[in-house]
Amino acid sequence: MNSFELLRGEWKIFVMLSSLFIFSYIGGQVLFVVNNDFALKIVDKLDSPREKIVKIICRYLFMPYGVIRATFIIFFVNLFGGALIWSSIGGIFIIIPFIHNIMTGSLTGLVLKKYPERMNWLTLFNVFFEIGAFICAAVGGIQIGMSILGTGNIYLSITNWSKIFLTVVVPLQFIGAVFEGFLFKRLFIDKNISLPYGLRIEDLSIKK
Repeated sequence: MNSFELLRGEWKIFVMLSSLFIFSYIGGQVLFVVNNDFALKIVDKLDSPREKIVKIICRYLFMPYGVIRATFIIFFVNLFGGALIWSSIGGIFIIIPFIHNIMTGSLTGLVLKKYPERMNWLTLFNVFFEIGAFICAAVGGIQIGMSILGTGNIYLSITNWSKIFLTVVVPLQFIGAVFEGFLFKRLFIDKNISLPYGLRIEDLSIKK
């Protein structure tokens, strides 16, 4: 079977993970309106681990060919952090991708409510492809986890995961990174919006 047939065969997991992200996104937006102070505390808690990597992305963004540099950094970080560790390896433990989608959906909703200027068509495509990649990777990881529990062939599940990862997850993740790279450029170069986390250009130690 090809990758899309494999994913279609696990459509229930795909729907559950997608629904968790969507409802968590809506929940984050609602929470921001209902209890702004509490929502801001959650944003700070969930978003703070990204500060170092965002600083690196911004540093390369302002160098020559900055969008290309930023895109590849985003791609590798999301591929190994989100798709491989949280979704694929996490999927072996079954529950972790579900937690990851709740956290990611909530954070996305909260951040876009806190910074509405970051919401545009680039953001929509970035989220669509990036989260899609995470979910596809999670489907493969969960298959491995279920096989370990005795409901399938472990070797076949690993083979299926690798097929999904190489032919679906990697391309989706790269397309998502391209949109995010251009999103960074649009926000922080074209529109000259203040850098996140209170960063300043002079803080980035840019070497051209």
